[in-house]
Amino acid sequence: MGGRRATQPAAGWRPPQRLAADGGGLRVRFVEESGQRERTFDFAGLPVERDVQLWLVRVFVRRAGPRSATKRMSTAVGHFDILRGFAASLATASPPPRGPANLRPAHLTGFLLRYRGQPSEREYLKRLRVLLRDDPELPEPTRSALVSARLAPAAPVSPVVGYGDTEWQQIMTVVRQDVRLARDRIRAGRRLLDRFRAGGLPSDSPEAGLGVLLDVFDRTGDFPRVGSGVHSRAVQKAGGMTGLGRRLCLSSDEAVAFCLLLVALTGENFGTVAAWPAAHHRPDGGDGDTSVALVEEVKPRRGPDREHMVIALEDLPAGVPAVLEAAGEETRLFRSPLRVYQLLVELTELSRRHGGHTLAFSTFVPRPGPLGSRWTEGVNATDLLWWARRRGFPAAAEAGPDTKPAVHVGRLRQTVIERRRQPIAHTRQTMNDHYLRRSRTVQDDSRMVVGAALREQVDSARAAQGMPVLTVAFLDHARRDPAAAAATAGMEPDTLRRLISGVQDTALASCTDHRNGPHAAAGQPCPVSFLDCLDCSNARALPHQLGVQMLAAERLRGLRPNLTLAVWEAHLRRRLDQLEEILNHYTAAERDQARAAVTARQQQLVDDLLDGRWDLR
Repeated sequence: MGGRRATQPAAGWRPPQRLAADGGGLRVRFVEESGQRERTFDFAGLPVERDVQLWLVRVFVRRAGPRSATKRMSTAVGHFDILRGFAASLATASPPPRGPANLRPAHLTGFLLRYRGQPSEREYLKRLRVLLRDDPELPEPTRSALVSARLAPAAPVSPVVGYGDTEWQQIMTVVRQDVRLARDRIRAGRRLLDRFRAGGLPSDSPEAGLGVLLDVFDRTGDFPRVGSGVHSRAVQKAGGMTGLGRRLCLSSDEAVAFCLLLVALTGENFGTVAAWPAAHHRPDGGDGDTSVALVEEVKPRRGPDREHMVIALEDLPAGVPAVLEAAGEETRLFRSPLRVYQLLVELTELSRRHGGHTLAFSTFVPRPGPLGSRWTEGVNATDLLWWARRRGFPAAAEAGPDTKPAVHVGRLRQTVIERRRQPIAHTRQTMNDHYLRRSRTVQDDSRMVVGAALREQVDSARAAQGMPVLTVAFLDHARRDPAAAAATAGMEPDTLRRLISGVQDTALASCTDHRNGPHAAAGQPCPVSFLDCLDCSNARALPHQLGVQMLAAERLRGLRPNLTLAVWEAHLRRRLDQLEEILNHYTAAERDQARAAVTARQQQLVDDLLDGRWDLR
């Protein structure tokens, strides 16, 4: 693993010889932790006094040194840009500070005014706080002003939402087409080269001439040139460096397509996948039944202790390949992260060999920049932007209902997580609170599930708490006109008379016919517990049972703290709800009168009922 190296001038410190001739300690060399990129940051050109320049170097080294959290070149460049902007604002102060001890709150105000009203105002203040909040040389009044400065309101951020099925297919169709064309083209070029080297091509055939050029390219990384240094006429006729190089190497667009496909198959971040190494471990030795490759990846946001992790790229589960093979080998390829990764490593072998690359993503660029190499490693956001633009995908601001979707790697990952509902390189809490919480699909599904559950509970409650209550007013009506009251209650007058007299009483209610209940055959006495009367369609509640019902409800409430939640929910909670539904039919005065009239016999009845002694008789 690479490291970061920086030089730190301090008071009374003499720089090493290699820095003494390099700006007098005002240049800092930063090496990315991966060791792949490095850059020298020159503080000598900042328009401030030398002591201020040296102080800014110390600030930079503290935040970008070997023990800091800065690991990537982009972060180091961001730190330098903030310090350069701060130095530019200090240069306009009157008088300009001669050293860090001369910094005043007004200097911070000048920096903030420099970016007032710009989209970067909030971000610049946040970054300056990160750099200076614990600086030991910053005067305390200035530090307090830095911390207390009010941040500009954050710009509204559109939520990251997953793609719909149609949008997903539009993107994946183009991605798979690019991968398929790259695979067929490069494998065809390798087969032609192998036939040429094996002597299987006639020497005077066009394929033989092409084989010569590909052989030179495979061995040297270049094509034949004439004395002037330009490529030979044969190279020009065969398509030049662009046409010939693409026969054996991926283009930048095709590397982006591979990266997008792996993001769609694994749910990993685009930048994380783009940094996958070509080296990997196969626990099955490459041809066993395990069908998995272990690849090391780096996620710096997880912190220095957890940034390095190993991802398992698996083939399809057992049984699935047999089903998919009937549909063709390509169907299986585009559903297997392992196969796509193996294909990527296969197609980038030549460019990795000549470019000295270690990453799986390696490409050949026929026309590099003035200082660029023809062999490039990895893919980035710029490559993705050009891939989307060349394939007709609009920018996010231009996308609409009548256009193709904008390609957003965050939305790709969001879609995968929504569909799998499994954590991917994060905790389940992060998945639930960050990804699924903002998902419109999950929100709609949740509303449907919660709504169905609530409706089910309401229906269950209505069915469970539906015991008819014969109120005092109804009994007065029954005494005046028994036939009319019985008709209203849906029963025979003789049955109503027995209910009122108490002859049909059970423990908590009255029964219209205990030999014609839902729990036994017709003519057989009811065998269930008296508590189950609360569910029975034959049960009726009358005013003379109010005292027993109130007493039973109070005893149930007293049992609640002494029972486990599972036992309470399974056996007694519904009974208490049913009793309270009956009690709600009576006024407070009626309940008080019934409570005062409770007898010792009724108390014993309730105790026997809840203790189960009635069930044993």
